Amino acid sequence: MSILELPFDQLTVGRRVRSQGRTMTETDVVNFCMLTGNWLEIHSNVEFAEDSHFGKRLVQGSLVFSVIPGLMPLGRFVTAFYGLDGLRFVAPVFIGDTVYVEAEIVDLKERDEKHGVVTLQMDVVNQDGALVQTSRFRILLLRKDPEA
Repeated sequence: MSILELPFDQLTVGRRVRSQGRTMTETDVVNFCMLTGNWLEIHSNVEFAEDSHFGKRLVQGSLVFSVIPGLMPLGRFVTAFYGLDGLRFVAPVFIGDTVYVEAEIVDLKERDEKHGVVTLQMDVVNQDGALVQTSRFRILLLRKDPEA
């Protein structure tokens, strides 16, 4: 379910949605290393990671951030991703962890007669309910359904 399945003028502050889960895999990590060139040893070297204070390899925080749109589709009224504030990697995500997005509308601002800006608190939690990543998305959204 999309948190923004309605046009801007029909949304209310406080609306909350939790996404389906996604298990972060070895394949995800290796593909992201290839795509980004981020071969930091904490992600790519088992021996190095075992000797770190985490004790095992981590999923890249930027990879976890990248799966948010897939877990929390934003809907047909979205015009643009308008900004990002306060991105924090609060706790590690390990290969095999399952992540969920808990989204809440925290602010609504009219921009013009066609658009509004929605601010979403986007918290990523793991299978144990622990917060692992937090940020605020700003989304430019149509105010009315053009098909109505």
